[in-house]
Amino acid sequence: MEKINRRTWSNPLDRRYYRKSKGYLNHGERTVFEAALERGGYGTTLDIGVGGGRTAALLVPVVRDYVGIDYTPEMTALARSNYPGFDFRTMDARDLSAFPDGHFDLVVFSYNGIDSVGPEGREAILREVSRVLKPTGAFAFSTFNRNWTGFVGSRAGAGVAWTPDPLRLAYRLVMHGLGRVRRRLYMPLEQREGEHAILLHPAHNFGIMVYTTTPSQLRAQLAAAGFAGDPDLYSDDGARLSSGTLAEVEQFHVLAFKQLPGWPRTSGSMPTA
Repeated sequence: MEKINRRTWSNPLDRRYYRKSKGYLNHGERTVFEAALERGGYGTTLDIGVGGGRTAALLVPVVRDYVGIDYTPEMTALARSNYPGFDFRTMDARDLSAFPDGHFDLVVFSYNGIDSVGPEGREAILREVSRVLKPTGAFAFSTFNRNWTGFVGSRAGAGVAWTPDPLRLAYRLVMHGLGRVRRRLYMPLEQREGEHAILLHPAHNFGIMVYTTTPSQLRAQLAAAGFAGDPDLYSDDGARLSSGTLAEVEQFHVLAFKQLPGWPRTSGSMPTA
């Protein structure tokens, strides 16, 4: 799984999207980021999985101190190229020992980056994020929904969009063919049994294997890592999630807290499916 993902993100063709990506991905991400910034007082911020620096451009102008990390050296170099002068470091989120306990007001991990490693790595990331957050800190991230209908069936993927530009058309044909090859090679590697489902996602022309979860699993994982209460979950359109709609939801935008002083929360405030 990790070898496949690193190979994709190290590929210059697959990095083209990250070179140009700007702004919020959708209203769900904006909703969670803005709530997390309020909670963290626009203070010291750790941005995990920066890619080409899209989230850095959103955060640096409004937070007090910023550090962005990515475990792929090629992505760190791309972020530095896009945003010279920002503090970007090549670092694996499973080991944040470079930072002391309780150092950050806010940690963000966008683009479902936490899903790019297996179960043990995911647990390590959640523990490390919990450790480096201040007691009143917030963690904003996104994660794929195991029950999304897009993970069902053969997942043939999109066709090739026509363009009169021969170079663009040739590129699209090559990437479409690459996607067909990847799907044939990688789908047999999926793990659907048990709690931890590792599935092939159509992004990057079927170039990534992702960890997928459910709300109940997510609640248990966060609690085990030291987060308090139930997290807030949102869909891409910024709506609070409720049971009965989850099959249509590709990903959860999550806002988790270390502590909730003066803010009692009741069990079951998030979906249980």
